[in-house]
Amino acid sequence: MKKFIKLSVISALLCSSVAVAEDATQSVGLSAGTIGAELEYSRIIQPEYNLAVRVSIGGLSWDGDYDDTDAHYDTNVDLFNVGATLEYHPMSNGFYLAAGAFYHNDDFSMEATPTGGEYEFNGHTYDASLAGTVTGDVYGLNNFAPYIGIGYDASLFGSDNWFFTFKAGAWYQDSPKVDLVSHDCALDTFRAGTCDDLRYDLDQEEQDINDDIEDYKWWPVLHIGVSYRF
Repeated sequence: MKKFIKLSVISALLCSSVAVAEDATQSVGLSAGTIGAELEYSRIIQPEYNLAVRVSIGGLSWDGDYDDTDAHYDTNVDLFNVGATLEYHPMSNGFYLAAGAFYHNDDFSMEATPTGGEYEFNGHTYDASLAGTVTGDVYGLNNFAPYIGIGYDASLFGSDNWFFTFKAGAWYQDSPKVDLVSHDCALDTFRAGTCDDLRYDLDQEEQDINDDIEDYKWWPVLHIGVSYRF
């Protein structure tokens, strides 16, 4: 929360600093992509250097389910982000280079039910009716994420009102971690120690997943949208 407040203050200061140029071109926009739907505000702050500032707020919330050959998954995804970027338009047109930061608060969770009545973890099989419900959560992401990217938004340089926008980049969030938990393991119907075996195999499965995703430290940002110049 402190980081969110800090970024909000920075965004407000950036917006207030551009007020010195009363005739500065500005625009509002709406885009959608890999970090959800975003509402954006852009404004030229240094016309002689083709510098602009962009602030945004957005996110998405999604609940769904899907099946593969082994399991049925109920998933929940909640994303929220606030960002501020400084943009340089080297050719005095819509193309720009951007750098800045995002505050994001993300929640990923799932619940797995085996379609065949059995779980397999770390090469060992467990009956679903005895092993209980298995859930997974993602954690370990940095809430404050530096951002770099490129984009196109001609609203600050064109003479029309409506413009197409595009941006592509990534923010650095560190490596995600996965936590797998089995709930209500039916120890009374298992042979002695089976729940301990299950917890051990879940830990090994969890470690394998975390090893596989260790290098995924950058979150891709790919958005398209429209902007309105005023």
